[in-house]
Amino acid sequence: MSILLDVKDVAKRFGGLTALKDVTFSVAEGEIVGLIGPNGAGKTTCFNVISGTLPLSDGRITFQGQDIVGLRPNRIIRMGLARTYQATSVFPHSTALENVMRGAFCRSEDTFLGSMLATRASREAQSKERDRCMAILDRVGIAHVHDHLAGALPYGYQRRLGVAIALASSPKVIMMDEPAAGLNPEESMAMGQLIRDIHTDGQVSVLIVEHDMKLVMGICDRIIVLDHGEQIAAGSPNEVRNNPQVIEAYLGTEVEA
Repeated sequence: MSILLDVKDVAKRFGGLTALKDVTFSVAEGEIVGLIGPNGAGKTTCFNVISGTLPLSDGRITFQGQDIVGLRPNRIIRMGLARTYQATSVFPHSTALENVMRGAFCRSEDTFLGSMLATRASREAQSKERDRCMAILDRVGIAHVHDHLAGALPYGYQRRLGVAIALASSPKVIMMDEPAAGLNPEESMAMGQLIRDIHTDGQVSVLIVEHDMKLVMGICDRIIVLDHGEQIAAGSPNEVRNNPQVIEAYLGTEVEA
């Protein structure tokens, strides 16, 4: 398997506070990798550094062999590295379809001038993009509400819409930041199945931050564990589940049943 995302010795400091220290892991083609740890462990900070939202202090991050440190987030997305967020990040006054089409903008064959002049090529490109975005909504199970305002959708649908927006950029890797946050057990199980389907059918690798250990242990090939900004373990779900340091820092006995 070829390495898509490679994170080496990454550190992030905010003044005198070290949020990340010497974090090293990779995501290969065809993998689902979990990034777990207690609140304040540095998981979202790690996502922000990788996606270009925050500058890193030390280390190296490459995507498909290219250095992405210092690149703007939209450039990183165009390269094929997309993300979702802890909170629902939709445009509430736009429809579900319009939200996904915004996510697809970086891949659109339309041009600004063509759109302004309403050329035939522009109309055809827009129609093609609309069909592709409708197919993505169908893929995540919410095509039937494509014309509903995003802000009026049930919370579970908004979480799925966030995934659809990320998929619209045609990523090779999706970083999912707590996709099951706020979902009930049934919805969380369905989200896990959706992630599996995206991974298998769409050939998309996944890096997931999630507190739902049943979901993480059920779908991940490998798991990275952070505690107070430091990487304390890495391995298969079974290895992590039985790691004494991980149990003490985070899992306790909750996943032993």
